[in-house]
Amino acid sequence: MINTSSLNPLKTDRLLLRKLERSDIDSAAIIHGDPATNIHNPTGARSRAATEALLDNWVGFWEQHHFGYWTVCDLKKTDEVLGFGGVMRKQIGDITGLNMYFRFAATAWGRGYATEMANAALHAAFTVLDEAAVYGLVRPANTASRRTLERIGMQLFTETDDVPGEPASLIYRISRNDYLQMKPLTPEAI
Repeated sequence: MINTSSLNPLKTDRLLLRKLERSDIDSAAIIHGDPATNIHNPTGARSRAATEALLDNWVGFWEQHHFGYWTVCDLKKTDEVLGFGGVMRKQIGDITGLNMYFRFAATAWGRGYATEMANAALHAAFTVLDEAAVYGLVRPANTASRRTLERIGMQLFTETDDVPGEPASLIYRISRNDYLQMKPLTPEAI
């Protein structure tokens, strides 16, 4: 059995990554309901009810698997939620695997938080969970998220026609072997 206790909480240089809780609904509703954070989301900003359903799914995954998407907070102000992200198992096109996810408040953009969190998520996926690969689903026009995925070593792998009438979404991937060859940093050193 894999010991996932080291994944909650997890600290990086600037971030506290903690288990997502249902009590995070207010922050989740603000971030997921903001049109700016959903500019590339084909379904647009989420309603509070849709965000509650999403959060229930994520919390349920944590309860069942003892890992999942984190609530991402500023390490110096742990009550300040910057966003949500990490890895969680899901269906991505024809692939079932760990999906890299991140969504941050617009006020947190441009500071490298997504990259810092994503590096910690890869470390968790490959050194704690011992996964073979991590995937990332992204819309083609979302260049900021694509750059983040590329910055952490993920490469374009394939695409999937998941949005009718829209260009295919891109699926990025990094294997455990590729990750380990990059001489990754531990979360404490990120």
